[in-house]
Amino acid sequence: MPKPQDFPSEPKKLWDVFYDFTQTPRPSKHEEKIQNYLMELARENDFECQKDEVGNIIIYVPGKNGRESDEPVLVQNHIDMVTDSLPEVQIDFKNDPIETYMDKGWLKAKGTTLGADNGIGCAAALALALDESTIHPPLELLFTVDEETGLNGALGLESKYFKAKKMLNLDTEEWGSLYIGCAGGIDYQFERDFTLEDAKEDQTLFEIKVSGLVGGHSGLDIQEQRGNAIKLVVEYLSEALKGYNLSLAELRGGRAHNIIPRDAFAKFYASNANIDHLKELAKSMKKRWLSYLPKEDHSFEINIIESEMKLKALSSSDSSQFIHFSSLFPHGAHAYDLGSGRKLVGMSNNMARLLLVNGKAYAQTSVRFFDREEAKKLELQLSSLGEVFGYEVESASEYPSWKPVQENPVLETVKDVYKDTFKEDAHVTAIHAGLECGILKDKIGKIDVVSFGPTIMGAHSPDERVDVESVNKFWLLFKNVMEKI
Repeated sequence: MPKPQDFPSEPKKLWDVFYDFTQTPRPSKHEEKIQNYLMELARENDFECQKDEVGNIIIYVPGKNGRESDEPVLVQNHIDMVTDSLPEVQIDFKNDPIETYMDKGWLKAKGTTLGADNGIGCAAALALALDESTIHPPLELLFTVDEETGLNGALGLESKYFKAKKMLNLDTEEWGSLYIGCAGGIDYQFERDFTLEDAKEDQTLFEIKVSGLVGGHSGLDIQEQRGNAIKLVVEYLSEALKGYNLSLAELRGGRAHNIIPRDAFAKFYASNANIDHLKELAKSMKKRWLSYLPKEDHSFEINIIESEMKLKALSSSDSSQFIHFSSLFPHGAHAYDLGSGRKLVGMSNNMARLLLVNGKAYAQTSVRFFDREEAKKLELQLSSLGEVFGYEVESASEYPSWKPVQENPVLETVKDVYKDTFKEDAHVTAIHAGLECGILKDKIGKIDVVSFGPTIMGAHSPDERVDVESVNKFWLLFKNVMEKI
């Protein structure tokens, strides 16, 4: 696919590499094509390259322009991307490229995630290595895999590949901020089997669907109180229970543990129900939700239709139990870091997926935290919920938080360079998203770390976009820091 005429062009090497990333499929757990791209790029430029057992790529770049003999610096990014699209967009993320366009200074994708998270950081690291005019010490460029499903590339990394004691992570999305801390996380999965039965003669099958919510990143956007489509569908069903005996046949909502669900639907039988009454309920529920959902969610839709399909369903009592379990399931910000001086979430839970298919119920949730001990009360709530309603509960994909350290020589260097370059102070803070820095510090040992990046909005959703002007500033800061670090 030829590069669009409006694709950004300067800094040239950065945008050329990022364009290659948009054309190279790289969903989590299927990064083979981008791994081959990186290894071929290293071979063409005579850079030493390693691929470890879990698939992480490490490229070693000699220092240049006077810094050949200095201590190495580790620059880290992840190569996988969240793959999400609007329902009407047909795309095979394992094989198809991302189509882009410019809109008022933002680079966007046509109805899909863009992959600026973390492709822009990857592109900057490679551009630094490829640009002969840049000044930098020896580089250990680490490209991790499978970050978006649980930071699994970093968790599987071995420290033997690195000598650096200074590290830059380029996976943050708020230009002007320097991050020195991030949340940890742990996922939980709930499973239970239900018995199915045939629909009764007086039952009619209906489908309720909520769609068009903004969704977003389950860490960065959880405090925005955006609608969770799963919770809204379940709330509708809870209200419908007050008037009818319901028998649930199917429910589907959510894409991945780190995405706030945008769409969900349920199919249910209701005895002696009237479609007009159920539509009136949908109207009243929409009015309720519009009274408190943020403006960016106000274009959502709720639709209910009558269906002629014949499906087996749960009994009325099992359906009520499933709806009550889902209604009580926690979602949203649960604590704030009051000492940070900003609206920083300290603990949250994303009800990420809920499925009821052929009698098998499955729920997935993602807990994020700064303080591991504080998170245990939320974990207890989740395990108790599962026990009361008869679900098997398992935890998975735990990773540590990255606790802020102010006494950090790398931080001082980046702060000084930022002020010299832009004549203002950077904002030093932490982030409620999961970065790989905490894992890498645990594995490598004593290493000073700072994370920064350009402005990326709507990450983990088809609304993902990157501010082109902030990329220019990010590149300038990155270059200048590498001269001084």
